[in-house]
Amino acid sequence: MDESITVERVRHALVVGRLDADGAAVLLAANLPPKRDRTYVVVGSSALDAVGRLDPWVTADLADAVHGDLCVVAPRFGSMGRDGALPPAKLLAERLGVEVTAPDGDPTALADGSLFVAGPGAGWVSYRPDGRRIRVGARLPAPWWQDGLPAASDHLVHVPSGLWVRRPGGPDRGDDRLLRQVPDPDRMYVVLGAPGEEPPAAATVAEVLRGLPDENRGRAVLACYGFGGGELVRAVSGELGAPVRVAHGVPGDGGLVQVDEAGEARWRPFALETVYRRDGAPVLDRWVAPASLAMVEPGSYQLVEGWRVDVVPRGLVVRPEAVRVDDAVAAADPGPAAEVVFAADSAVPPEVVTAFDQLVRDLPAEAREGLRILAQCDPSALAGIEAADRVVPLPAPAEPPSGAREAVPPPRGAVVVLPDGRVLPAAPILATPGPRTPGTGAGSAPLPPAQPVSSAPAPQTSLPPSLRPAPSAPAPAPVRQTPPAPQAPAAVSLPSPVQAAAAAAPPHAQPAPPAPPLPAPPVDAPLWGHPRSAPPGGRPPWIAQRDAPRGASALAAQAVAAAPVPVREVEVTTPLPAVPSTPAHQAEERTVGAAAPASPPEPNGGLAGALRSTGPTTAVPPVRGEAATAGATTAQASTDTAANPRTSAGTSTTAEPGTTPKASPSAESGTTARTTPTSERGAEPARPATGSLPSTVASSTAAGTPAEPAARSTVDDRVGSRTELLPEPDPAPVAAEVVEVPEDARSTPEQRQAMRTVLGTRYDVATRAVTRLLSERPGMRFAAEDRAALLAELAVVRVFADDPTGEYDADFHVCLADGLRRLPTVRTVVVRGIPADTAVRPETVLRLRAPVVAAPAGTTEPVGPAEALIWTTTGRRLDGLLDEPSEHRDDVVLTGHTRLRVLAVESEPVHRVLLAEDGAAREAALTRLRAAAAARADVPARRPTGGRWFGPLPVA
Repeated sequence: MDESITVERVRHALVVGRLDADGAAVLLAANLPPKRDRTYVVVGSSALDAVGRLDPWVTADLADAVHGDLCVVAPRFGSMGRDGALPPAKLLAERLGVEVTAPDGDPTALADGSLFVAGPGAGWVSYRPDGRRIRVGARLPAPWWQDGLPAASDHLVHVPSGLWVRRPGGPDRGDDRLLRQVPDPDRMYVVLGAPGEEPPAAATVAEVLRGLPDENRGRAVLACYGFGGGELVRAVSGELGAPVRVAHGVPGDGGLVQVDEAGEARWRPFALETVYRRDGAPVLDRWVAPASLAMVEPGSYQLVEGWRVDVVPRGLVVRPEAVRVDDAVAAADPGPAAEVVFAADSAVPPEVVTAFDQLVRDLPAEAREGLRILAQCDPSALAGIEAADRVVPLPAPAEPPSGAREAVPPPRGAVVVLPDGRVLPAAPILATPGPRTPGTGAGSAPLPPAQPVSSAPAPQTSLPPSLRPAPSAPAPAPVRQTPPAPQAPAAVSLPSPVQAAAAAAPPHAQPAPPAPPLPAPPVDAPLWGHPRSAPPGGRPPWIAQRDAPRGASALAAQAVAAAPVPVREVEVTTPLPAVPSTPAHQAEERTVGAAAPASPPEPNGGLAGALRSTGPTTAVPPVRGEAATAGATTAQASTDTAANPRTSAGTSTTAEPGTTPKASPSAESGTTARTTPTSERGAEPARPATGSLPSTVASSTAAGTPAEPAARSTVDDRVGSRTELLPEPDPAPVAAEVVEVPEDARSTPEQRQAMRTVLGTRYDVATRAVTRLLSERPGMRFAAEDRAALLAELAVVRVFADDPTGEYDADFHVCLADGLRRLPTVRTVVVRGIPADTAVRPETVLRLRAPVVAAPAGTTEPVGPAEALIWTTTGRRLDGLLDEPSEHRDDVVLTGHTRLRVLAVESEPVHRVLLAEDGAAREAALTRLRAAAAARADVPARRPTGGRWFGPLPVA
């Protein structure tokens, strides 16, 4: 051995060589990140031969300097020799009895201290003392997405940021900038093509994506290198049958960059990532704010009052709020120079020109260098800006061909975007009154004679002829209903609804005036442009105002039902005065009519038709997608004790002429349009029925009385319901329940995929922590057969460790149980807070139905008014999963189905229950528990602020 070759420590690594001659090795060792599980050994050029032949003196020095696994940074130290000799890393692992990781090629140090091995080889490989060889991958430390990547081929190579797909036969690009970029810890890029080359075929890209693990495929980001790629990524989306995520640039120093034909970086795009589909406009997902402007909605900022700055792939679009730029202009592919589209449909105000000039001045220097301003207006309007020489007239968009469908203008006023993506106006949509064409639809059938329900003509609302349906079959004949025979004479004769209406009306009633129109929202009303910015519950404000007293006509107008095309006419009735319900045994024989044929419009307009029912009916709740009743009805007072307690003393309630009795609670629950005066309502309107419009029937069925058959509504049962367009109300809070899964349950790929979707950003944060843990403990990674399952299940454990009191579903608990099995166990005493009135007896065995988190017994924080000290030998450690520093890093998870035996119960000085896992040595466990109790003598016994370590003991 050359005596000048030494083994010296440089920060966290060892350097083998001559320190005076191997400066590059010393610099590399100084920049390497620390690793808990192994020691880096950087071999200088002067010691390559000695280390390659395992010089005994060098090997002895390494054995003395390290105590654990090694990572040797030396070219081809993990490869077989040209003459078939075994890899030096394998021989060193057998000689030292440790695991040795080495490159199968030439390692390259990246700017962040990570190491990358280029070429078609295996990258980094690990050899164990027993001779096993494990492929790690091209990157070290390994990012979370490295496991399961396809091997290199004639059209696919590995780069630090992910994969690079090119057409076969292209020139060698061994010095390309992509081979030196730092990998992104959050996303894997699939780079397509290269500057000056033909891009790969869509089928080839789709084949590469299909070969990725499920976890990687859903989070891969396509990056087009040197070309726009809009058509290519749409074709890839069509091949896969799923949306694809696209980056508007390639990975560069500090982020994404757009390059020119030679591959040189030119500018950083404002639009970072967009989701493309085969059909439909792309959706911007990640972007960078162009300047210090106020964001109005996602990806759109306010330049001045009434003007917007939109972030698009090619750069920016400046426009008035009322102007919509053509998609072909706004969503054009980016190029080597940033572009700003300036669109205007009229004269540009001076303050807009000034603000636009300042916007251009504030752009980054690389974006201003080759900036092009595309004016979709008179270019002279921008002659006063500093960058006037960059203004280029943009041709006007081509006129649509004759016969093309005209674009629907955007809604004016306030709108609300529902969570499922639908857009509704903030004010209700009312059908436009118009003349009805005779002989169309149900209106062509003769109208049977009907009794008048009011002396005032009922208003009618009809739809325009263009929206009316085709003629349909005639309505079915009325159904006769006969109530059961009388059981006892009636104590009081109650008037029928027709009689009550006649008694309530004045002698010479005049036609009811038309309902006042709802006030239109102002033009400058707020725009809820994203579900996250919608009102609480995602409900437009007018939904909660449907119960406000507006008069009978206004209530009926608000209740007009509309449905997706085809839209059919809706005939509703004016409300009747409320009367007490007639007992079933005294009810007259009545006729319930089907949908009444249409009649010519009344001279004064309004609603026409009549409710044929004269007695109590059962409320039929509207069903989504089915026909829903429309209009308003009166609530009927119930004579049953359960429905109206005030009539239980034997007194009957009779409607006085000209008055309206109060509706019973049961009646109020069946309708949202009530006739109670405003003074009796109070200022706060009642909450409407779940997702429904005002019903035309009221519920008055007495408890314990057989309900009559539900009366048919006079609304055509073919008409769709407006409830299809209304957002669902917020569900009522449900008490959290313990979710117990079978002891031998195992997670499935579908459950793991569901967790990734449900947890969202929490899952992304958790995977980064899991990746760090697996890089520090490679034994966990190598022992797993399914790397994707390992990552997903440990990510669920991390989410649970962050919030153990959250409400999770059964899929979460199955993945959690599987993930906990992968963590190391611990033998220690832990503590949990319990209620002060906990009463258990010694020798009782308790079984945990679900995992719980316990604190180490040495914690000085209070856990509860009483304590449960537990000796565990199967608890799972959380250290390494939680961020450093973390006050909960020493917490322990007691898994579900753990059986705990009560060894003793102490009442002084603090109520404590001493438990141990069933089967543990009793005396040894009790000794440890009492020692832990004595050490906690000074810890106050009170309920903590959070519930992380607090909860009742399970039932014996």
